[in-house]
Amino acid sequence: MREIEGKERFLAFMQQTSTFSEIQDPQSAFAHESIQSFLSTRPLRTKGDCDAFLAEFAPYLTRIDTFHAGMLALLCGSTVERGGDLSIPFEHTMNLLVHQLRLVKALAERNESFSPEDTFRRYAEEVRAEKALPLTIPAAMTMLCRDKERRKQWQQRTDVVELVTGLEQAGLIPYYLERVFTLLDDKELLILDPTNRRAFLTRLIGVQNVMYHCYALLQDAILQYVGPGYLNAAPTDPQAVRYAKNDHLTPADYQAARELSDYQRFNFTYPGGLFFPGSAPFEEVPTLGGMPFLIIEPKRMHFQWDPANMYPVLHEALQARIEIVRELSHEELAERNFLSFFHN
Repeated sequence: MREIEGKERFLAFMQQTSTFSEIQDPQSAFAHESIQSFLSTRPLRTKGDCDAFLAEFAPYLTRIDTFHAGMLALLCGSTVERGGDLSIPFEHTMNLLVHQLRLVKALAERNESFSPEDTFRRYAEEVRAEKALPLTIPAAMTMLCRDKERRKQWQQRTDVVELVTGLEQAGLIPYYLERVFTLLDDKELLILDPTNRRAFLTRLIGVQNVMYHCYALLQDAILQYVGPGYLNAAPTDPQAVRYAKNDHLTPADYQAARELSDYQRFNFTYPGGLFFPGSAPFEEVPTLGGMPFLIIEPKRMHFQWDPANMYPVLHEALQARIEIVRELSHEELAERNFLSFFHN
């Protein structure tokens, strides 16, 4: 009975229209008696508890007040982190996120200057969305960073990617949301080694769209595959590789990353070029027959970068890797017209 009463009061609060004073301090809103009382009577001790909570409340994310929906999204995100099935709230959370992003964009495009109270009186829903985004974004990040396939589906939403990119460039949302929407997931990259007449088909997963991140993971993957000293390369730095992968980093690792640096072990280049810049996005990698490719050679020049600046950790749940899918035969390379890049 106490749990039922707590649930009813919780839903009654969430379904109310949020006020101007309430949205100024979201943390105080979470301290509301109806929320705290309900949570105390609804423990989430098991996966079953978490899934039941998500199944019951996630559908409200697109039905209730925009600001309160952000609060509920954060609760759903924390429930996923406790072990709840993210497939239950995922679409509801993403639809809420897009709705709030569009409202924030609309508010910014008005470019009007009023006091906060007057702005709220004129554009209440837009302001609620603006205040709720810091609650909804962490929930969306929690889910996007845990599920590659769902992440890929949303990366195909060009309207959403353009919306996120534009808002990030305008400084209206944090950079890490845009980076998650532009992650390189299941992207293939062919690596040609003309010196040894070898070629490696690689797959990128969870890699940020800056080639420095690709190089940090790629050079380690190649050396792990072919063995140390390949093309006279120096060994990779285990700590730099762990950071690039976000491989179970500790608070001490994050602290050490401030002083961490890495550098290229090979010369990553392309036909007619000296090197392919690490600051470039993956889309600028040359292609042949639709296949992105780079050439590796013995290192010529020394290029160094700061991992924490070039590809900061976006979320503790997001790990990155590059896999060597297989080594291509000369027959396959001939079919794809890649043999012309090999030395005679």
